[in-house]
Amino acid sequence: MRRFLVVGHRAATTPSFPLDDLAGAAGRMDILLASANAALLLAHDIRRDAEAALLLLGPPDPPRLVRIQGHRVRSYQPDLRSNAALVRKALDHGSRVEREASPGILASKASFEEALDRLGPTFVYLKQGGKDIRQEAIPADATFVLSDNQELTPDEERALLARDALVLGLGPYAIHTDHAIALVQNELDRRGV
Repeated sequence: MRRFLVVGHRAATTPSFPLDDLAGAAGRMDILLASANAALLLAHDIRRDAEAALLLLGPPDPPRLVRIQGHRVRSYQPDLRSNAALVRKALDHGSRVEREASPGILASKASFEEALDRLGPTFVYLKQGGKDIRQEAIPADATFVLSDNQELTPDEERALLARDALVLGLGPYAIHTDHAIALVQNELDRRGV
């Protein structure tokens, strides 16, 4: 299973966010949804071996984790607005116990550390300046951890590195989160992982 955890530092944690302003009032929810698309979508299909986990840390409620499982999800489209509606429906669930909000979409309250515990035990931290992904072995069942348009906080980075995360980079330039996921998917496809 290929898992991608994308941390949305300002992403709305309540279902009241507007579908028409994903980049603004929803706290850059557009970045998380584009990243989920990169993790899950092929040209004419869904990657059944992938999962996108979106950790929403923005105000006002406690952090929320929304997991989208490629092998079970239904009605998932390339359209960000439609997928935002699926995430919004998932945010109606307010328990720490994970619950399926719709087929293949699980939701719960979870901190960064709790999200890592649910998705681990093996992690790859994608960070500019990390070891070149083309030169390193990639664990077969790893969770790739990325952030939105902000870096992981020092506390988040410490929690991730305390779990022995492999720190890999994708090249000399900073790139968008969804592009990073597409490059990782391509690298894994080429390796047959």
